[in-house]
Amino acid sequence: MRLTFSLVALTLLCPHFWVHADPARYDLRVELGTEYDSNPDRSEQIANYAPPIPQTGPSPLARLVAAGNWASALGQSGGLSLSGAVAGKRFFDQTARGDDVLIAQAGANGTLRVARRTTLGLAGSYYDAFQRGPVDPRDFRSLTPALRIEQGFAQAAQFTLGGGYRWFTFKSDDNFSFAGPTAFVTARQMFPGNLERGGADWEWTAGASLEWRGFEGLACINETCTAETSAPPRRLDRFWVSHVELARTTTFLLGAGAALHINQSNSRGEGLLRGVFHLRAVVPLPWALSLSSRADLAATHYWTSLPLAQVAQDPNAGAPLVSIEDENRSTLRIELARPLAQGFEIGARYVIYSSFPSRGSVDYRRQTALLYLAVFEER
Repeated sequence: MRLTFSLVALTLLCPHFWVHADPARYDLRVELGTEYDSNPDRSEQIANYAPPIPQTGPSPLARLVAAGNWASALGQSGGLSLSGAVAGKRFFDQTARGDDVLIAQAGANGTLRVARRTTLGLAGSYYDAFQRGPVDPRDFRSLTPALRIEQGFAQAAQFTLGGGYRWFTFKSDDNFSFAGPTAFVTARQMFPGNLERGGADWEWTAGASLEWRGFEGLACINETCTAETSAPPRRLDRFWVSHVELARTTTFLLGAGAALHINQSNSRGEGLLRGVFHLRAVVPLPWALSLSSRADLAATHYWTSLPLAQVAQDPNAGAPLVSIEDENRSTLRIELARPLAQGFEIGARYVIYSSFPSRGSVDYRRQTALLYLAVFEER
């Protein structure tokens, strides 16, 4: 609803956009495949602890992804782009059916050039996961509108400053739902090259962001997370991210970067310091093959922790410490693709997730292997 309001506001504020609009560009892609998942529940293993609810074993599954993008220059000084995707997983193993999931995603971005090198942008993003259950550790919704200003310098540099607001709903337990403002700053440099025409051999970006998360649930103020004489405050996190990346874009793509995550939380066991390093490459091969790969190495340090014994003593505890996503995992992703004919592509993808190099009594491992056929069109 808020995303719709943003688009309507953009249209009303800039009615001249719709006059003399250039032809739109679009692309559509549908990908159907079969996949193997070694850990559908994304469960972590805790040393010397057996969860009361048996964990789901490996299972094959069917996977469908449909995505599209549309963009148009509106008049001489504006532009509008829309994107959307629907994806789903259906596990073949009956015991893994609780991990069946449907995902809907949408985004909109409108721009208005207010000076020769200055652009205003209004964007909105929506992400919604619907998991079958009965336990829904990854069933959530995220909605974020944002406003930004982009300032160009020389011919190949750009500085972006922006902010917005994020609503995050954790459907199975509203205590983990949060809302709050966001702010970000980004710098981008191409060399040699031009931001408007492209064609650069090298590009680097650096930036930082802050997300102020006010949770619905209460903060954990002691090792047992029990209330003392006074009621505990609501949980409040300040999630900081800084990142830098250098990429070479010629006949092949090669990029490397690093990020630092800091979560300042008033809830015990939630504050953390995480370093993430990544390396990515896309290389054309003989016989029209293309190889893309990405490696992420993530190491997380928690400033305070809760005793794992408390988890073991809780008779209502389910699968231990399930992550919403795999953003805090070290990953290795390799994909090989080849066009079959005009608008058709076949490919294979392998991904491994791990808690390496973090050490401790909690271990995480997951592997997926996918074979897919894609149909696409673009104009």
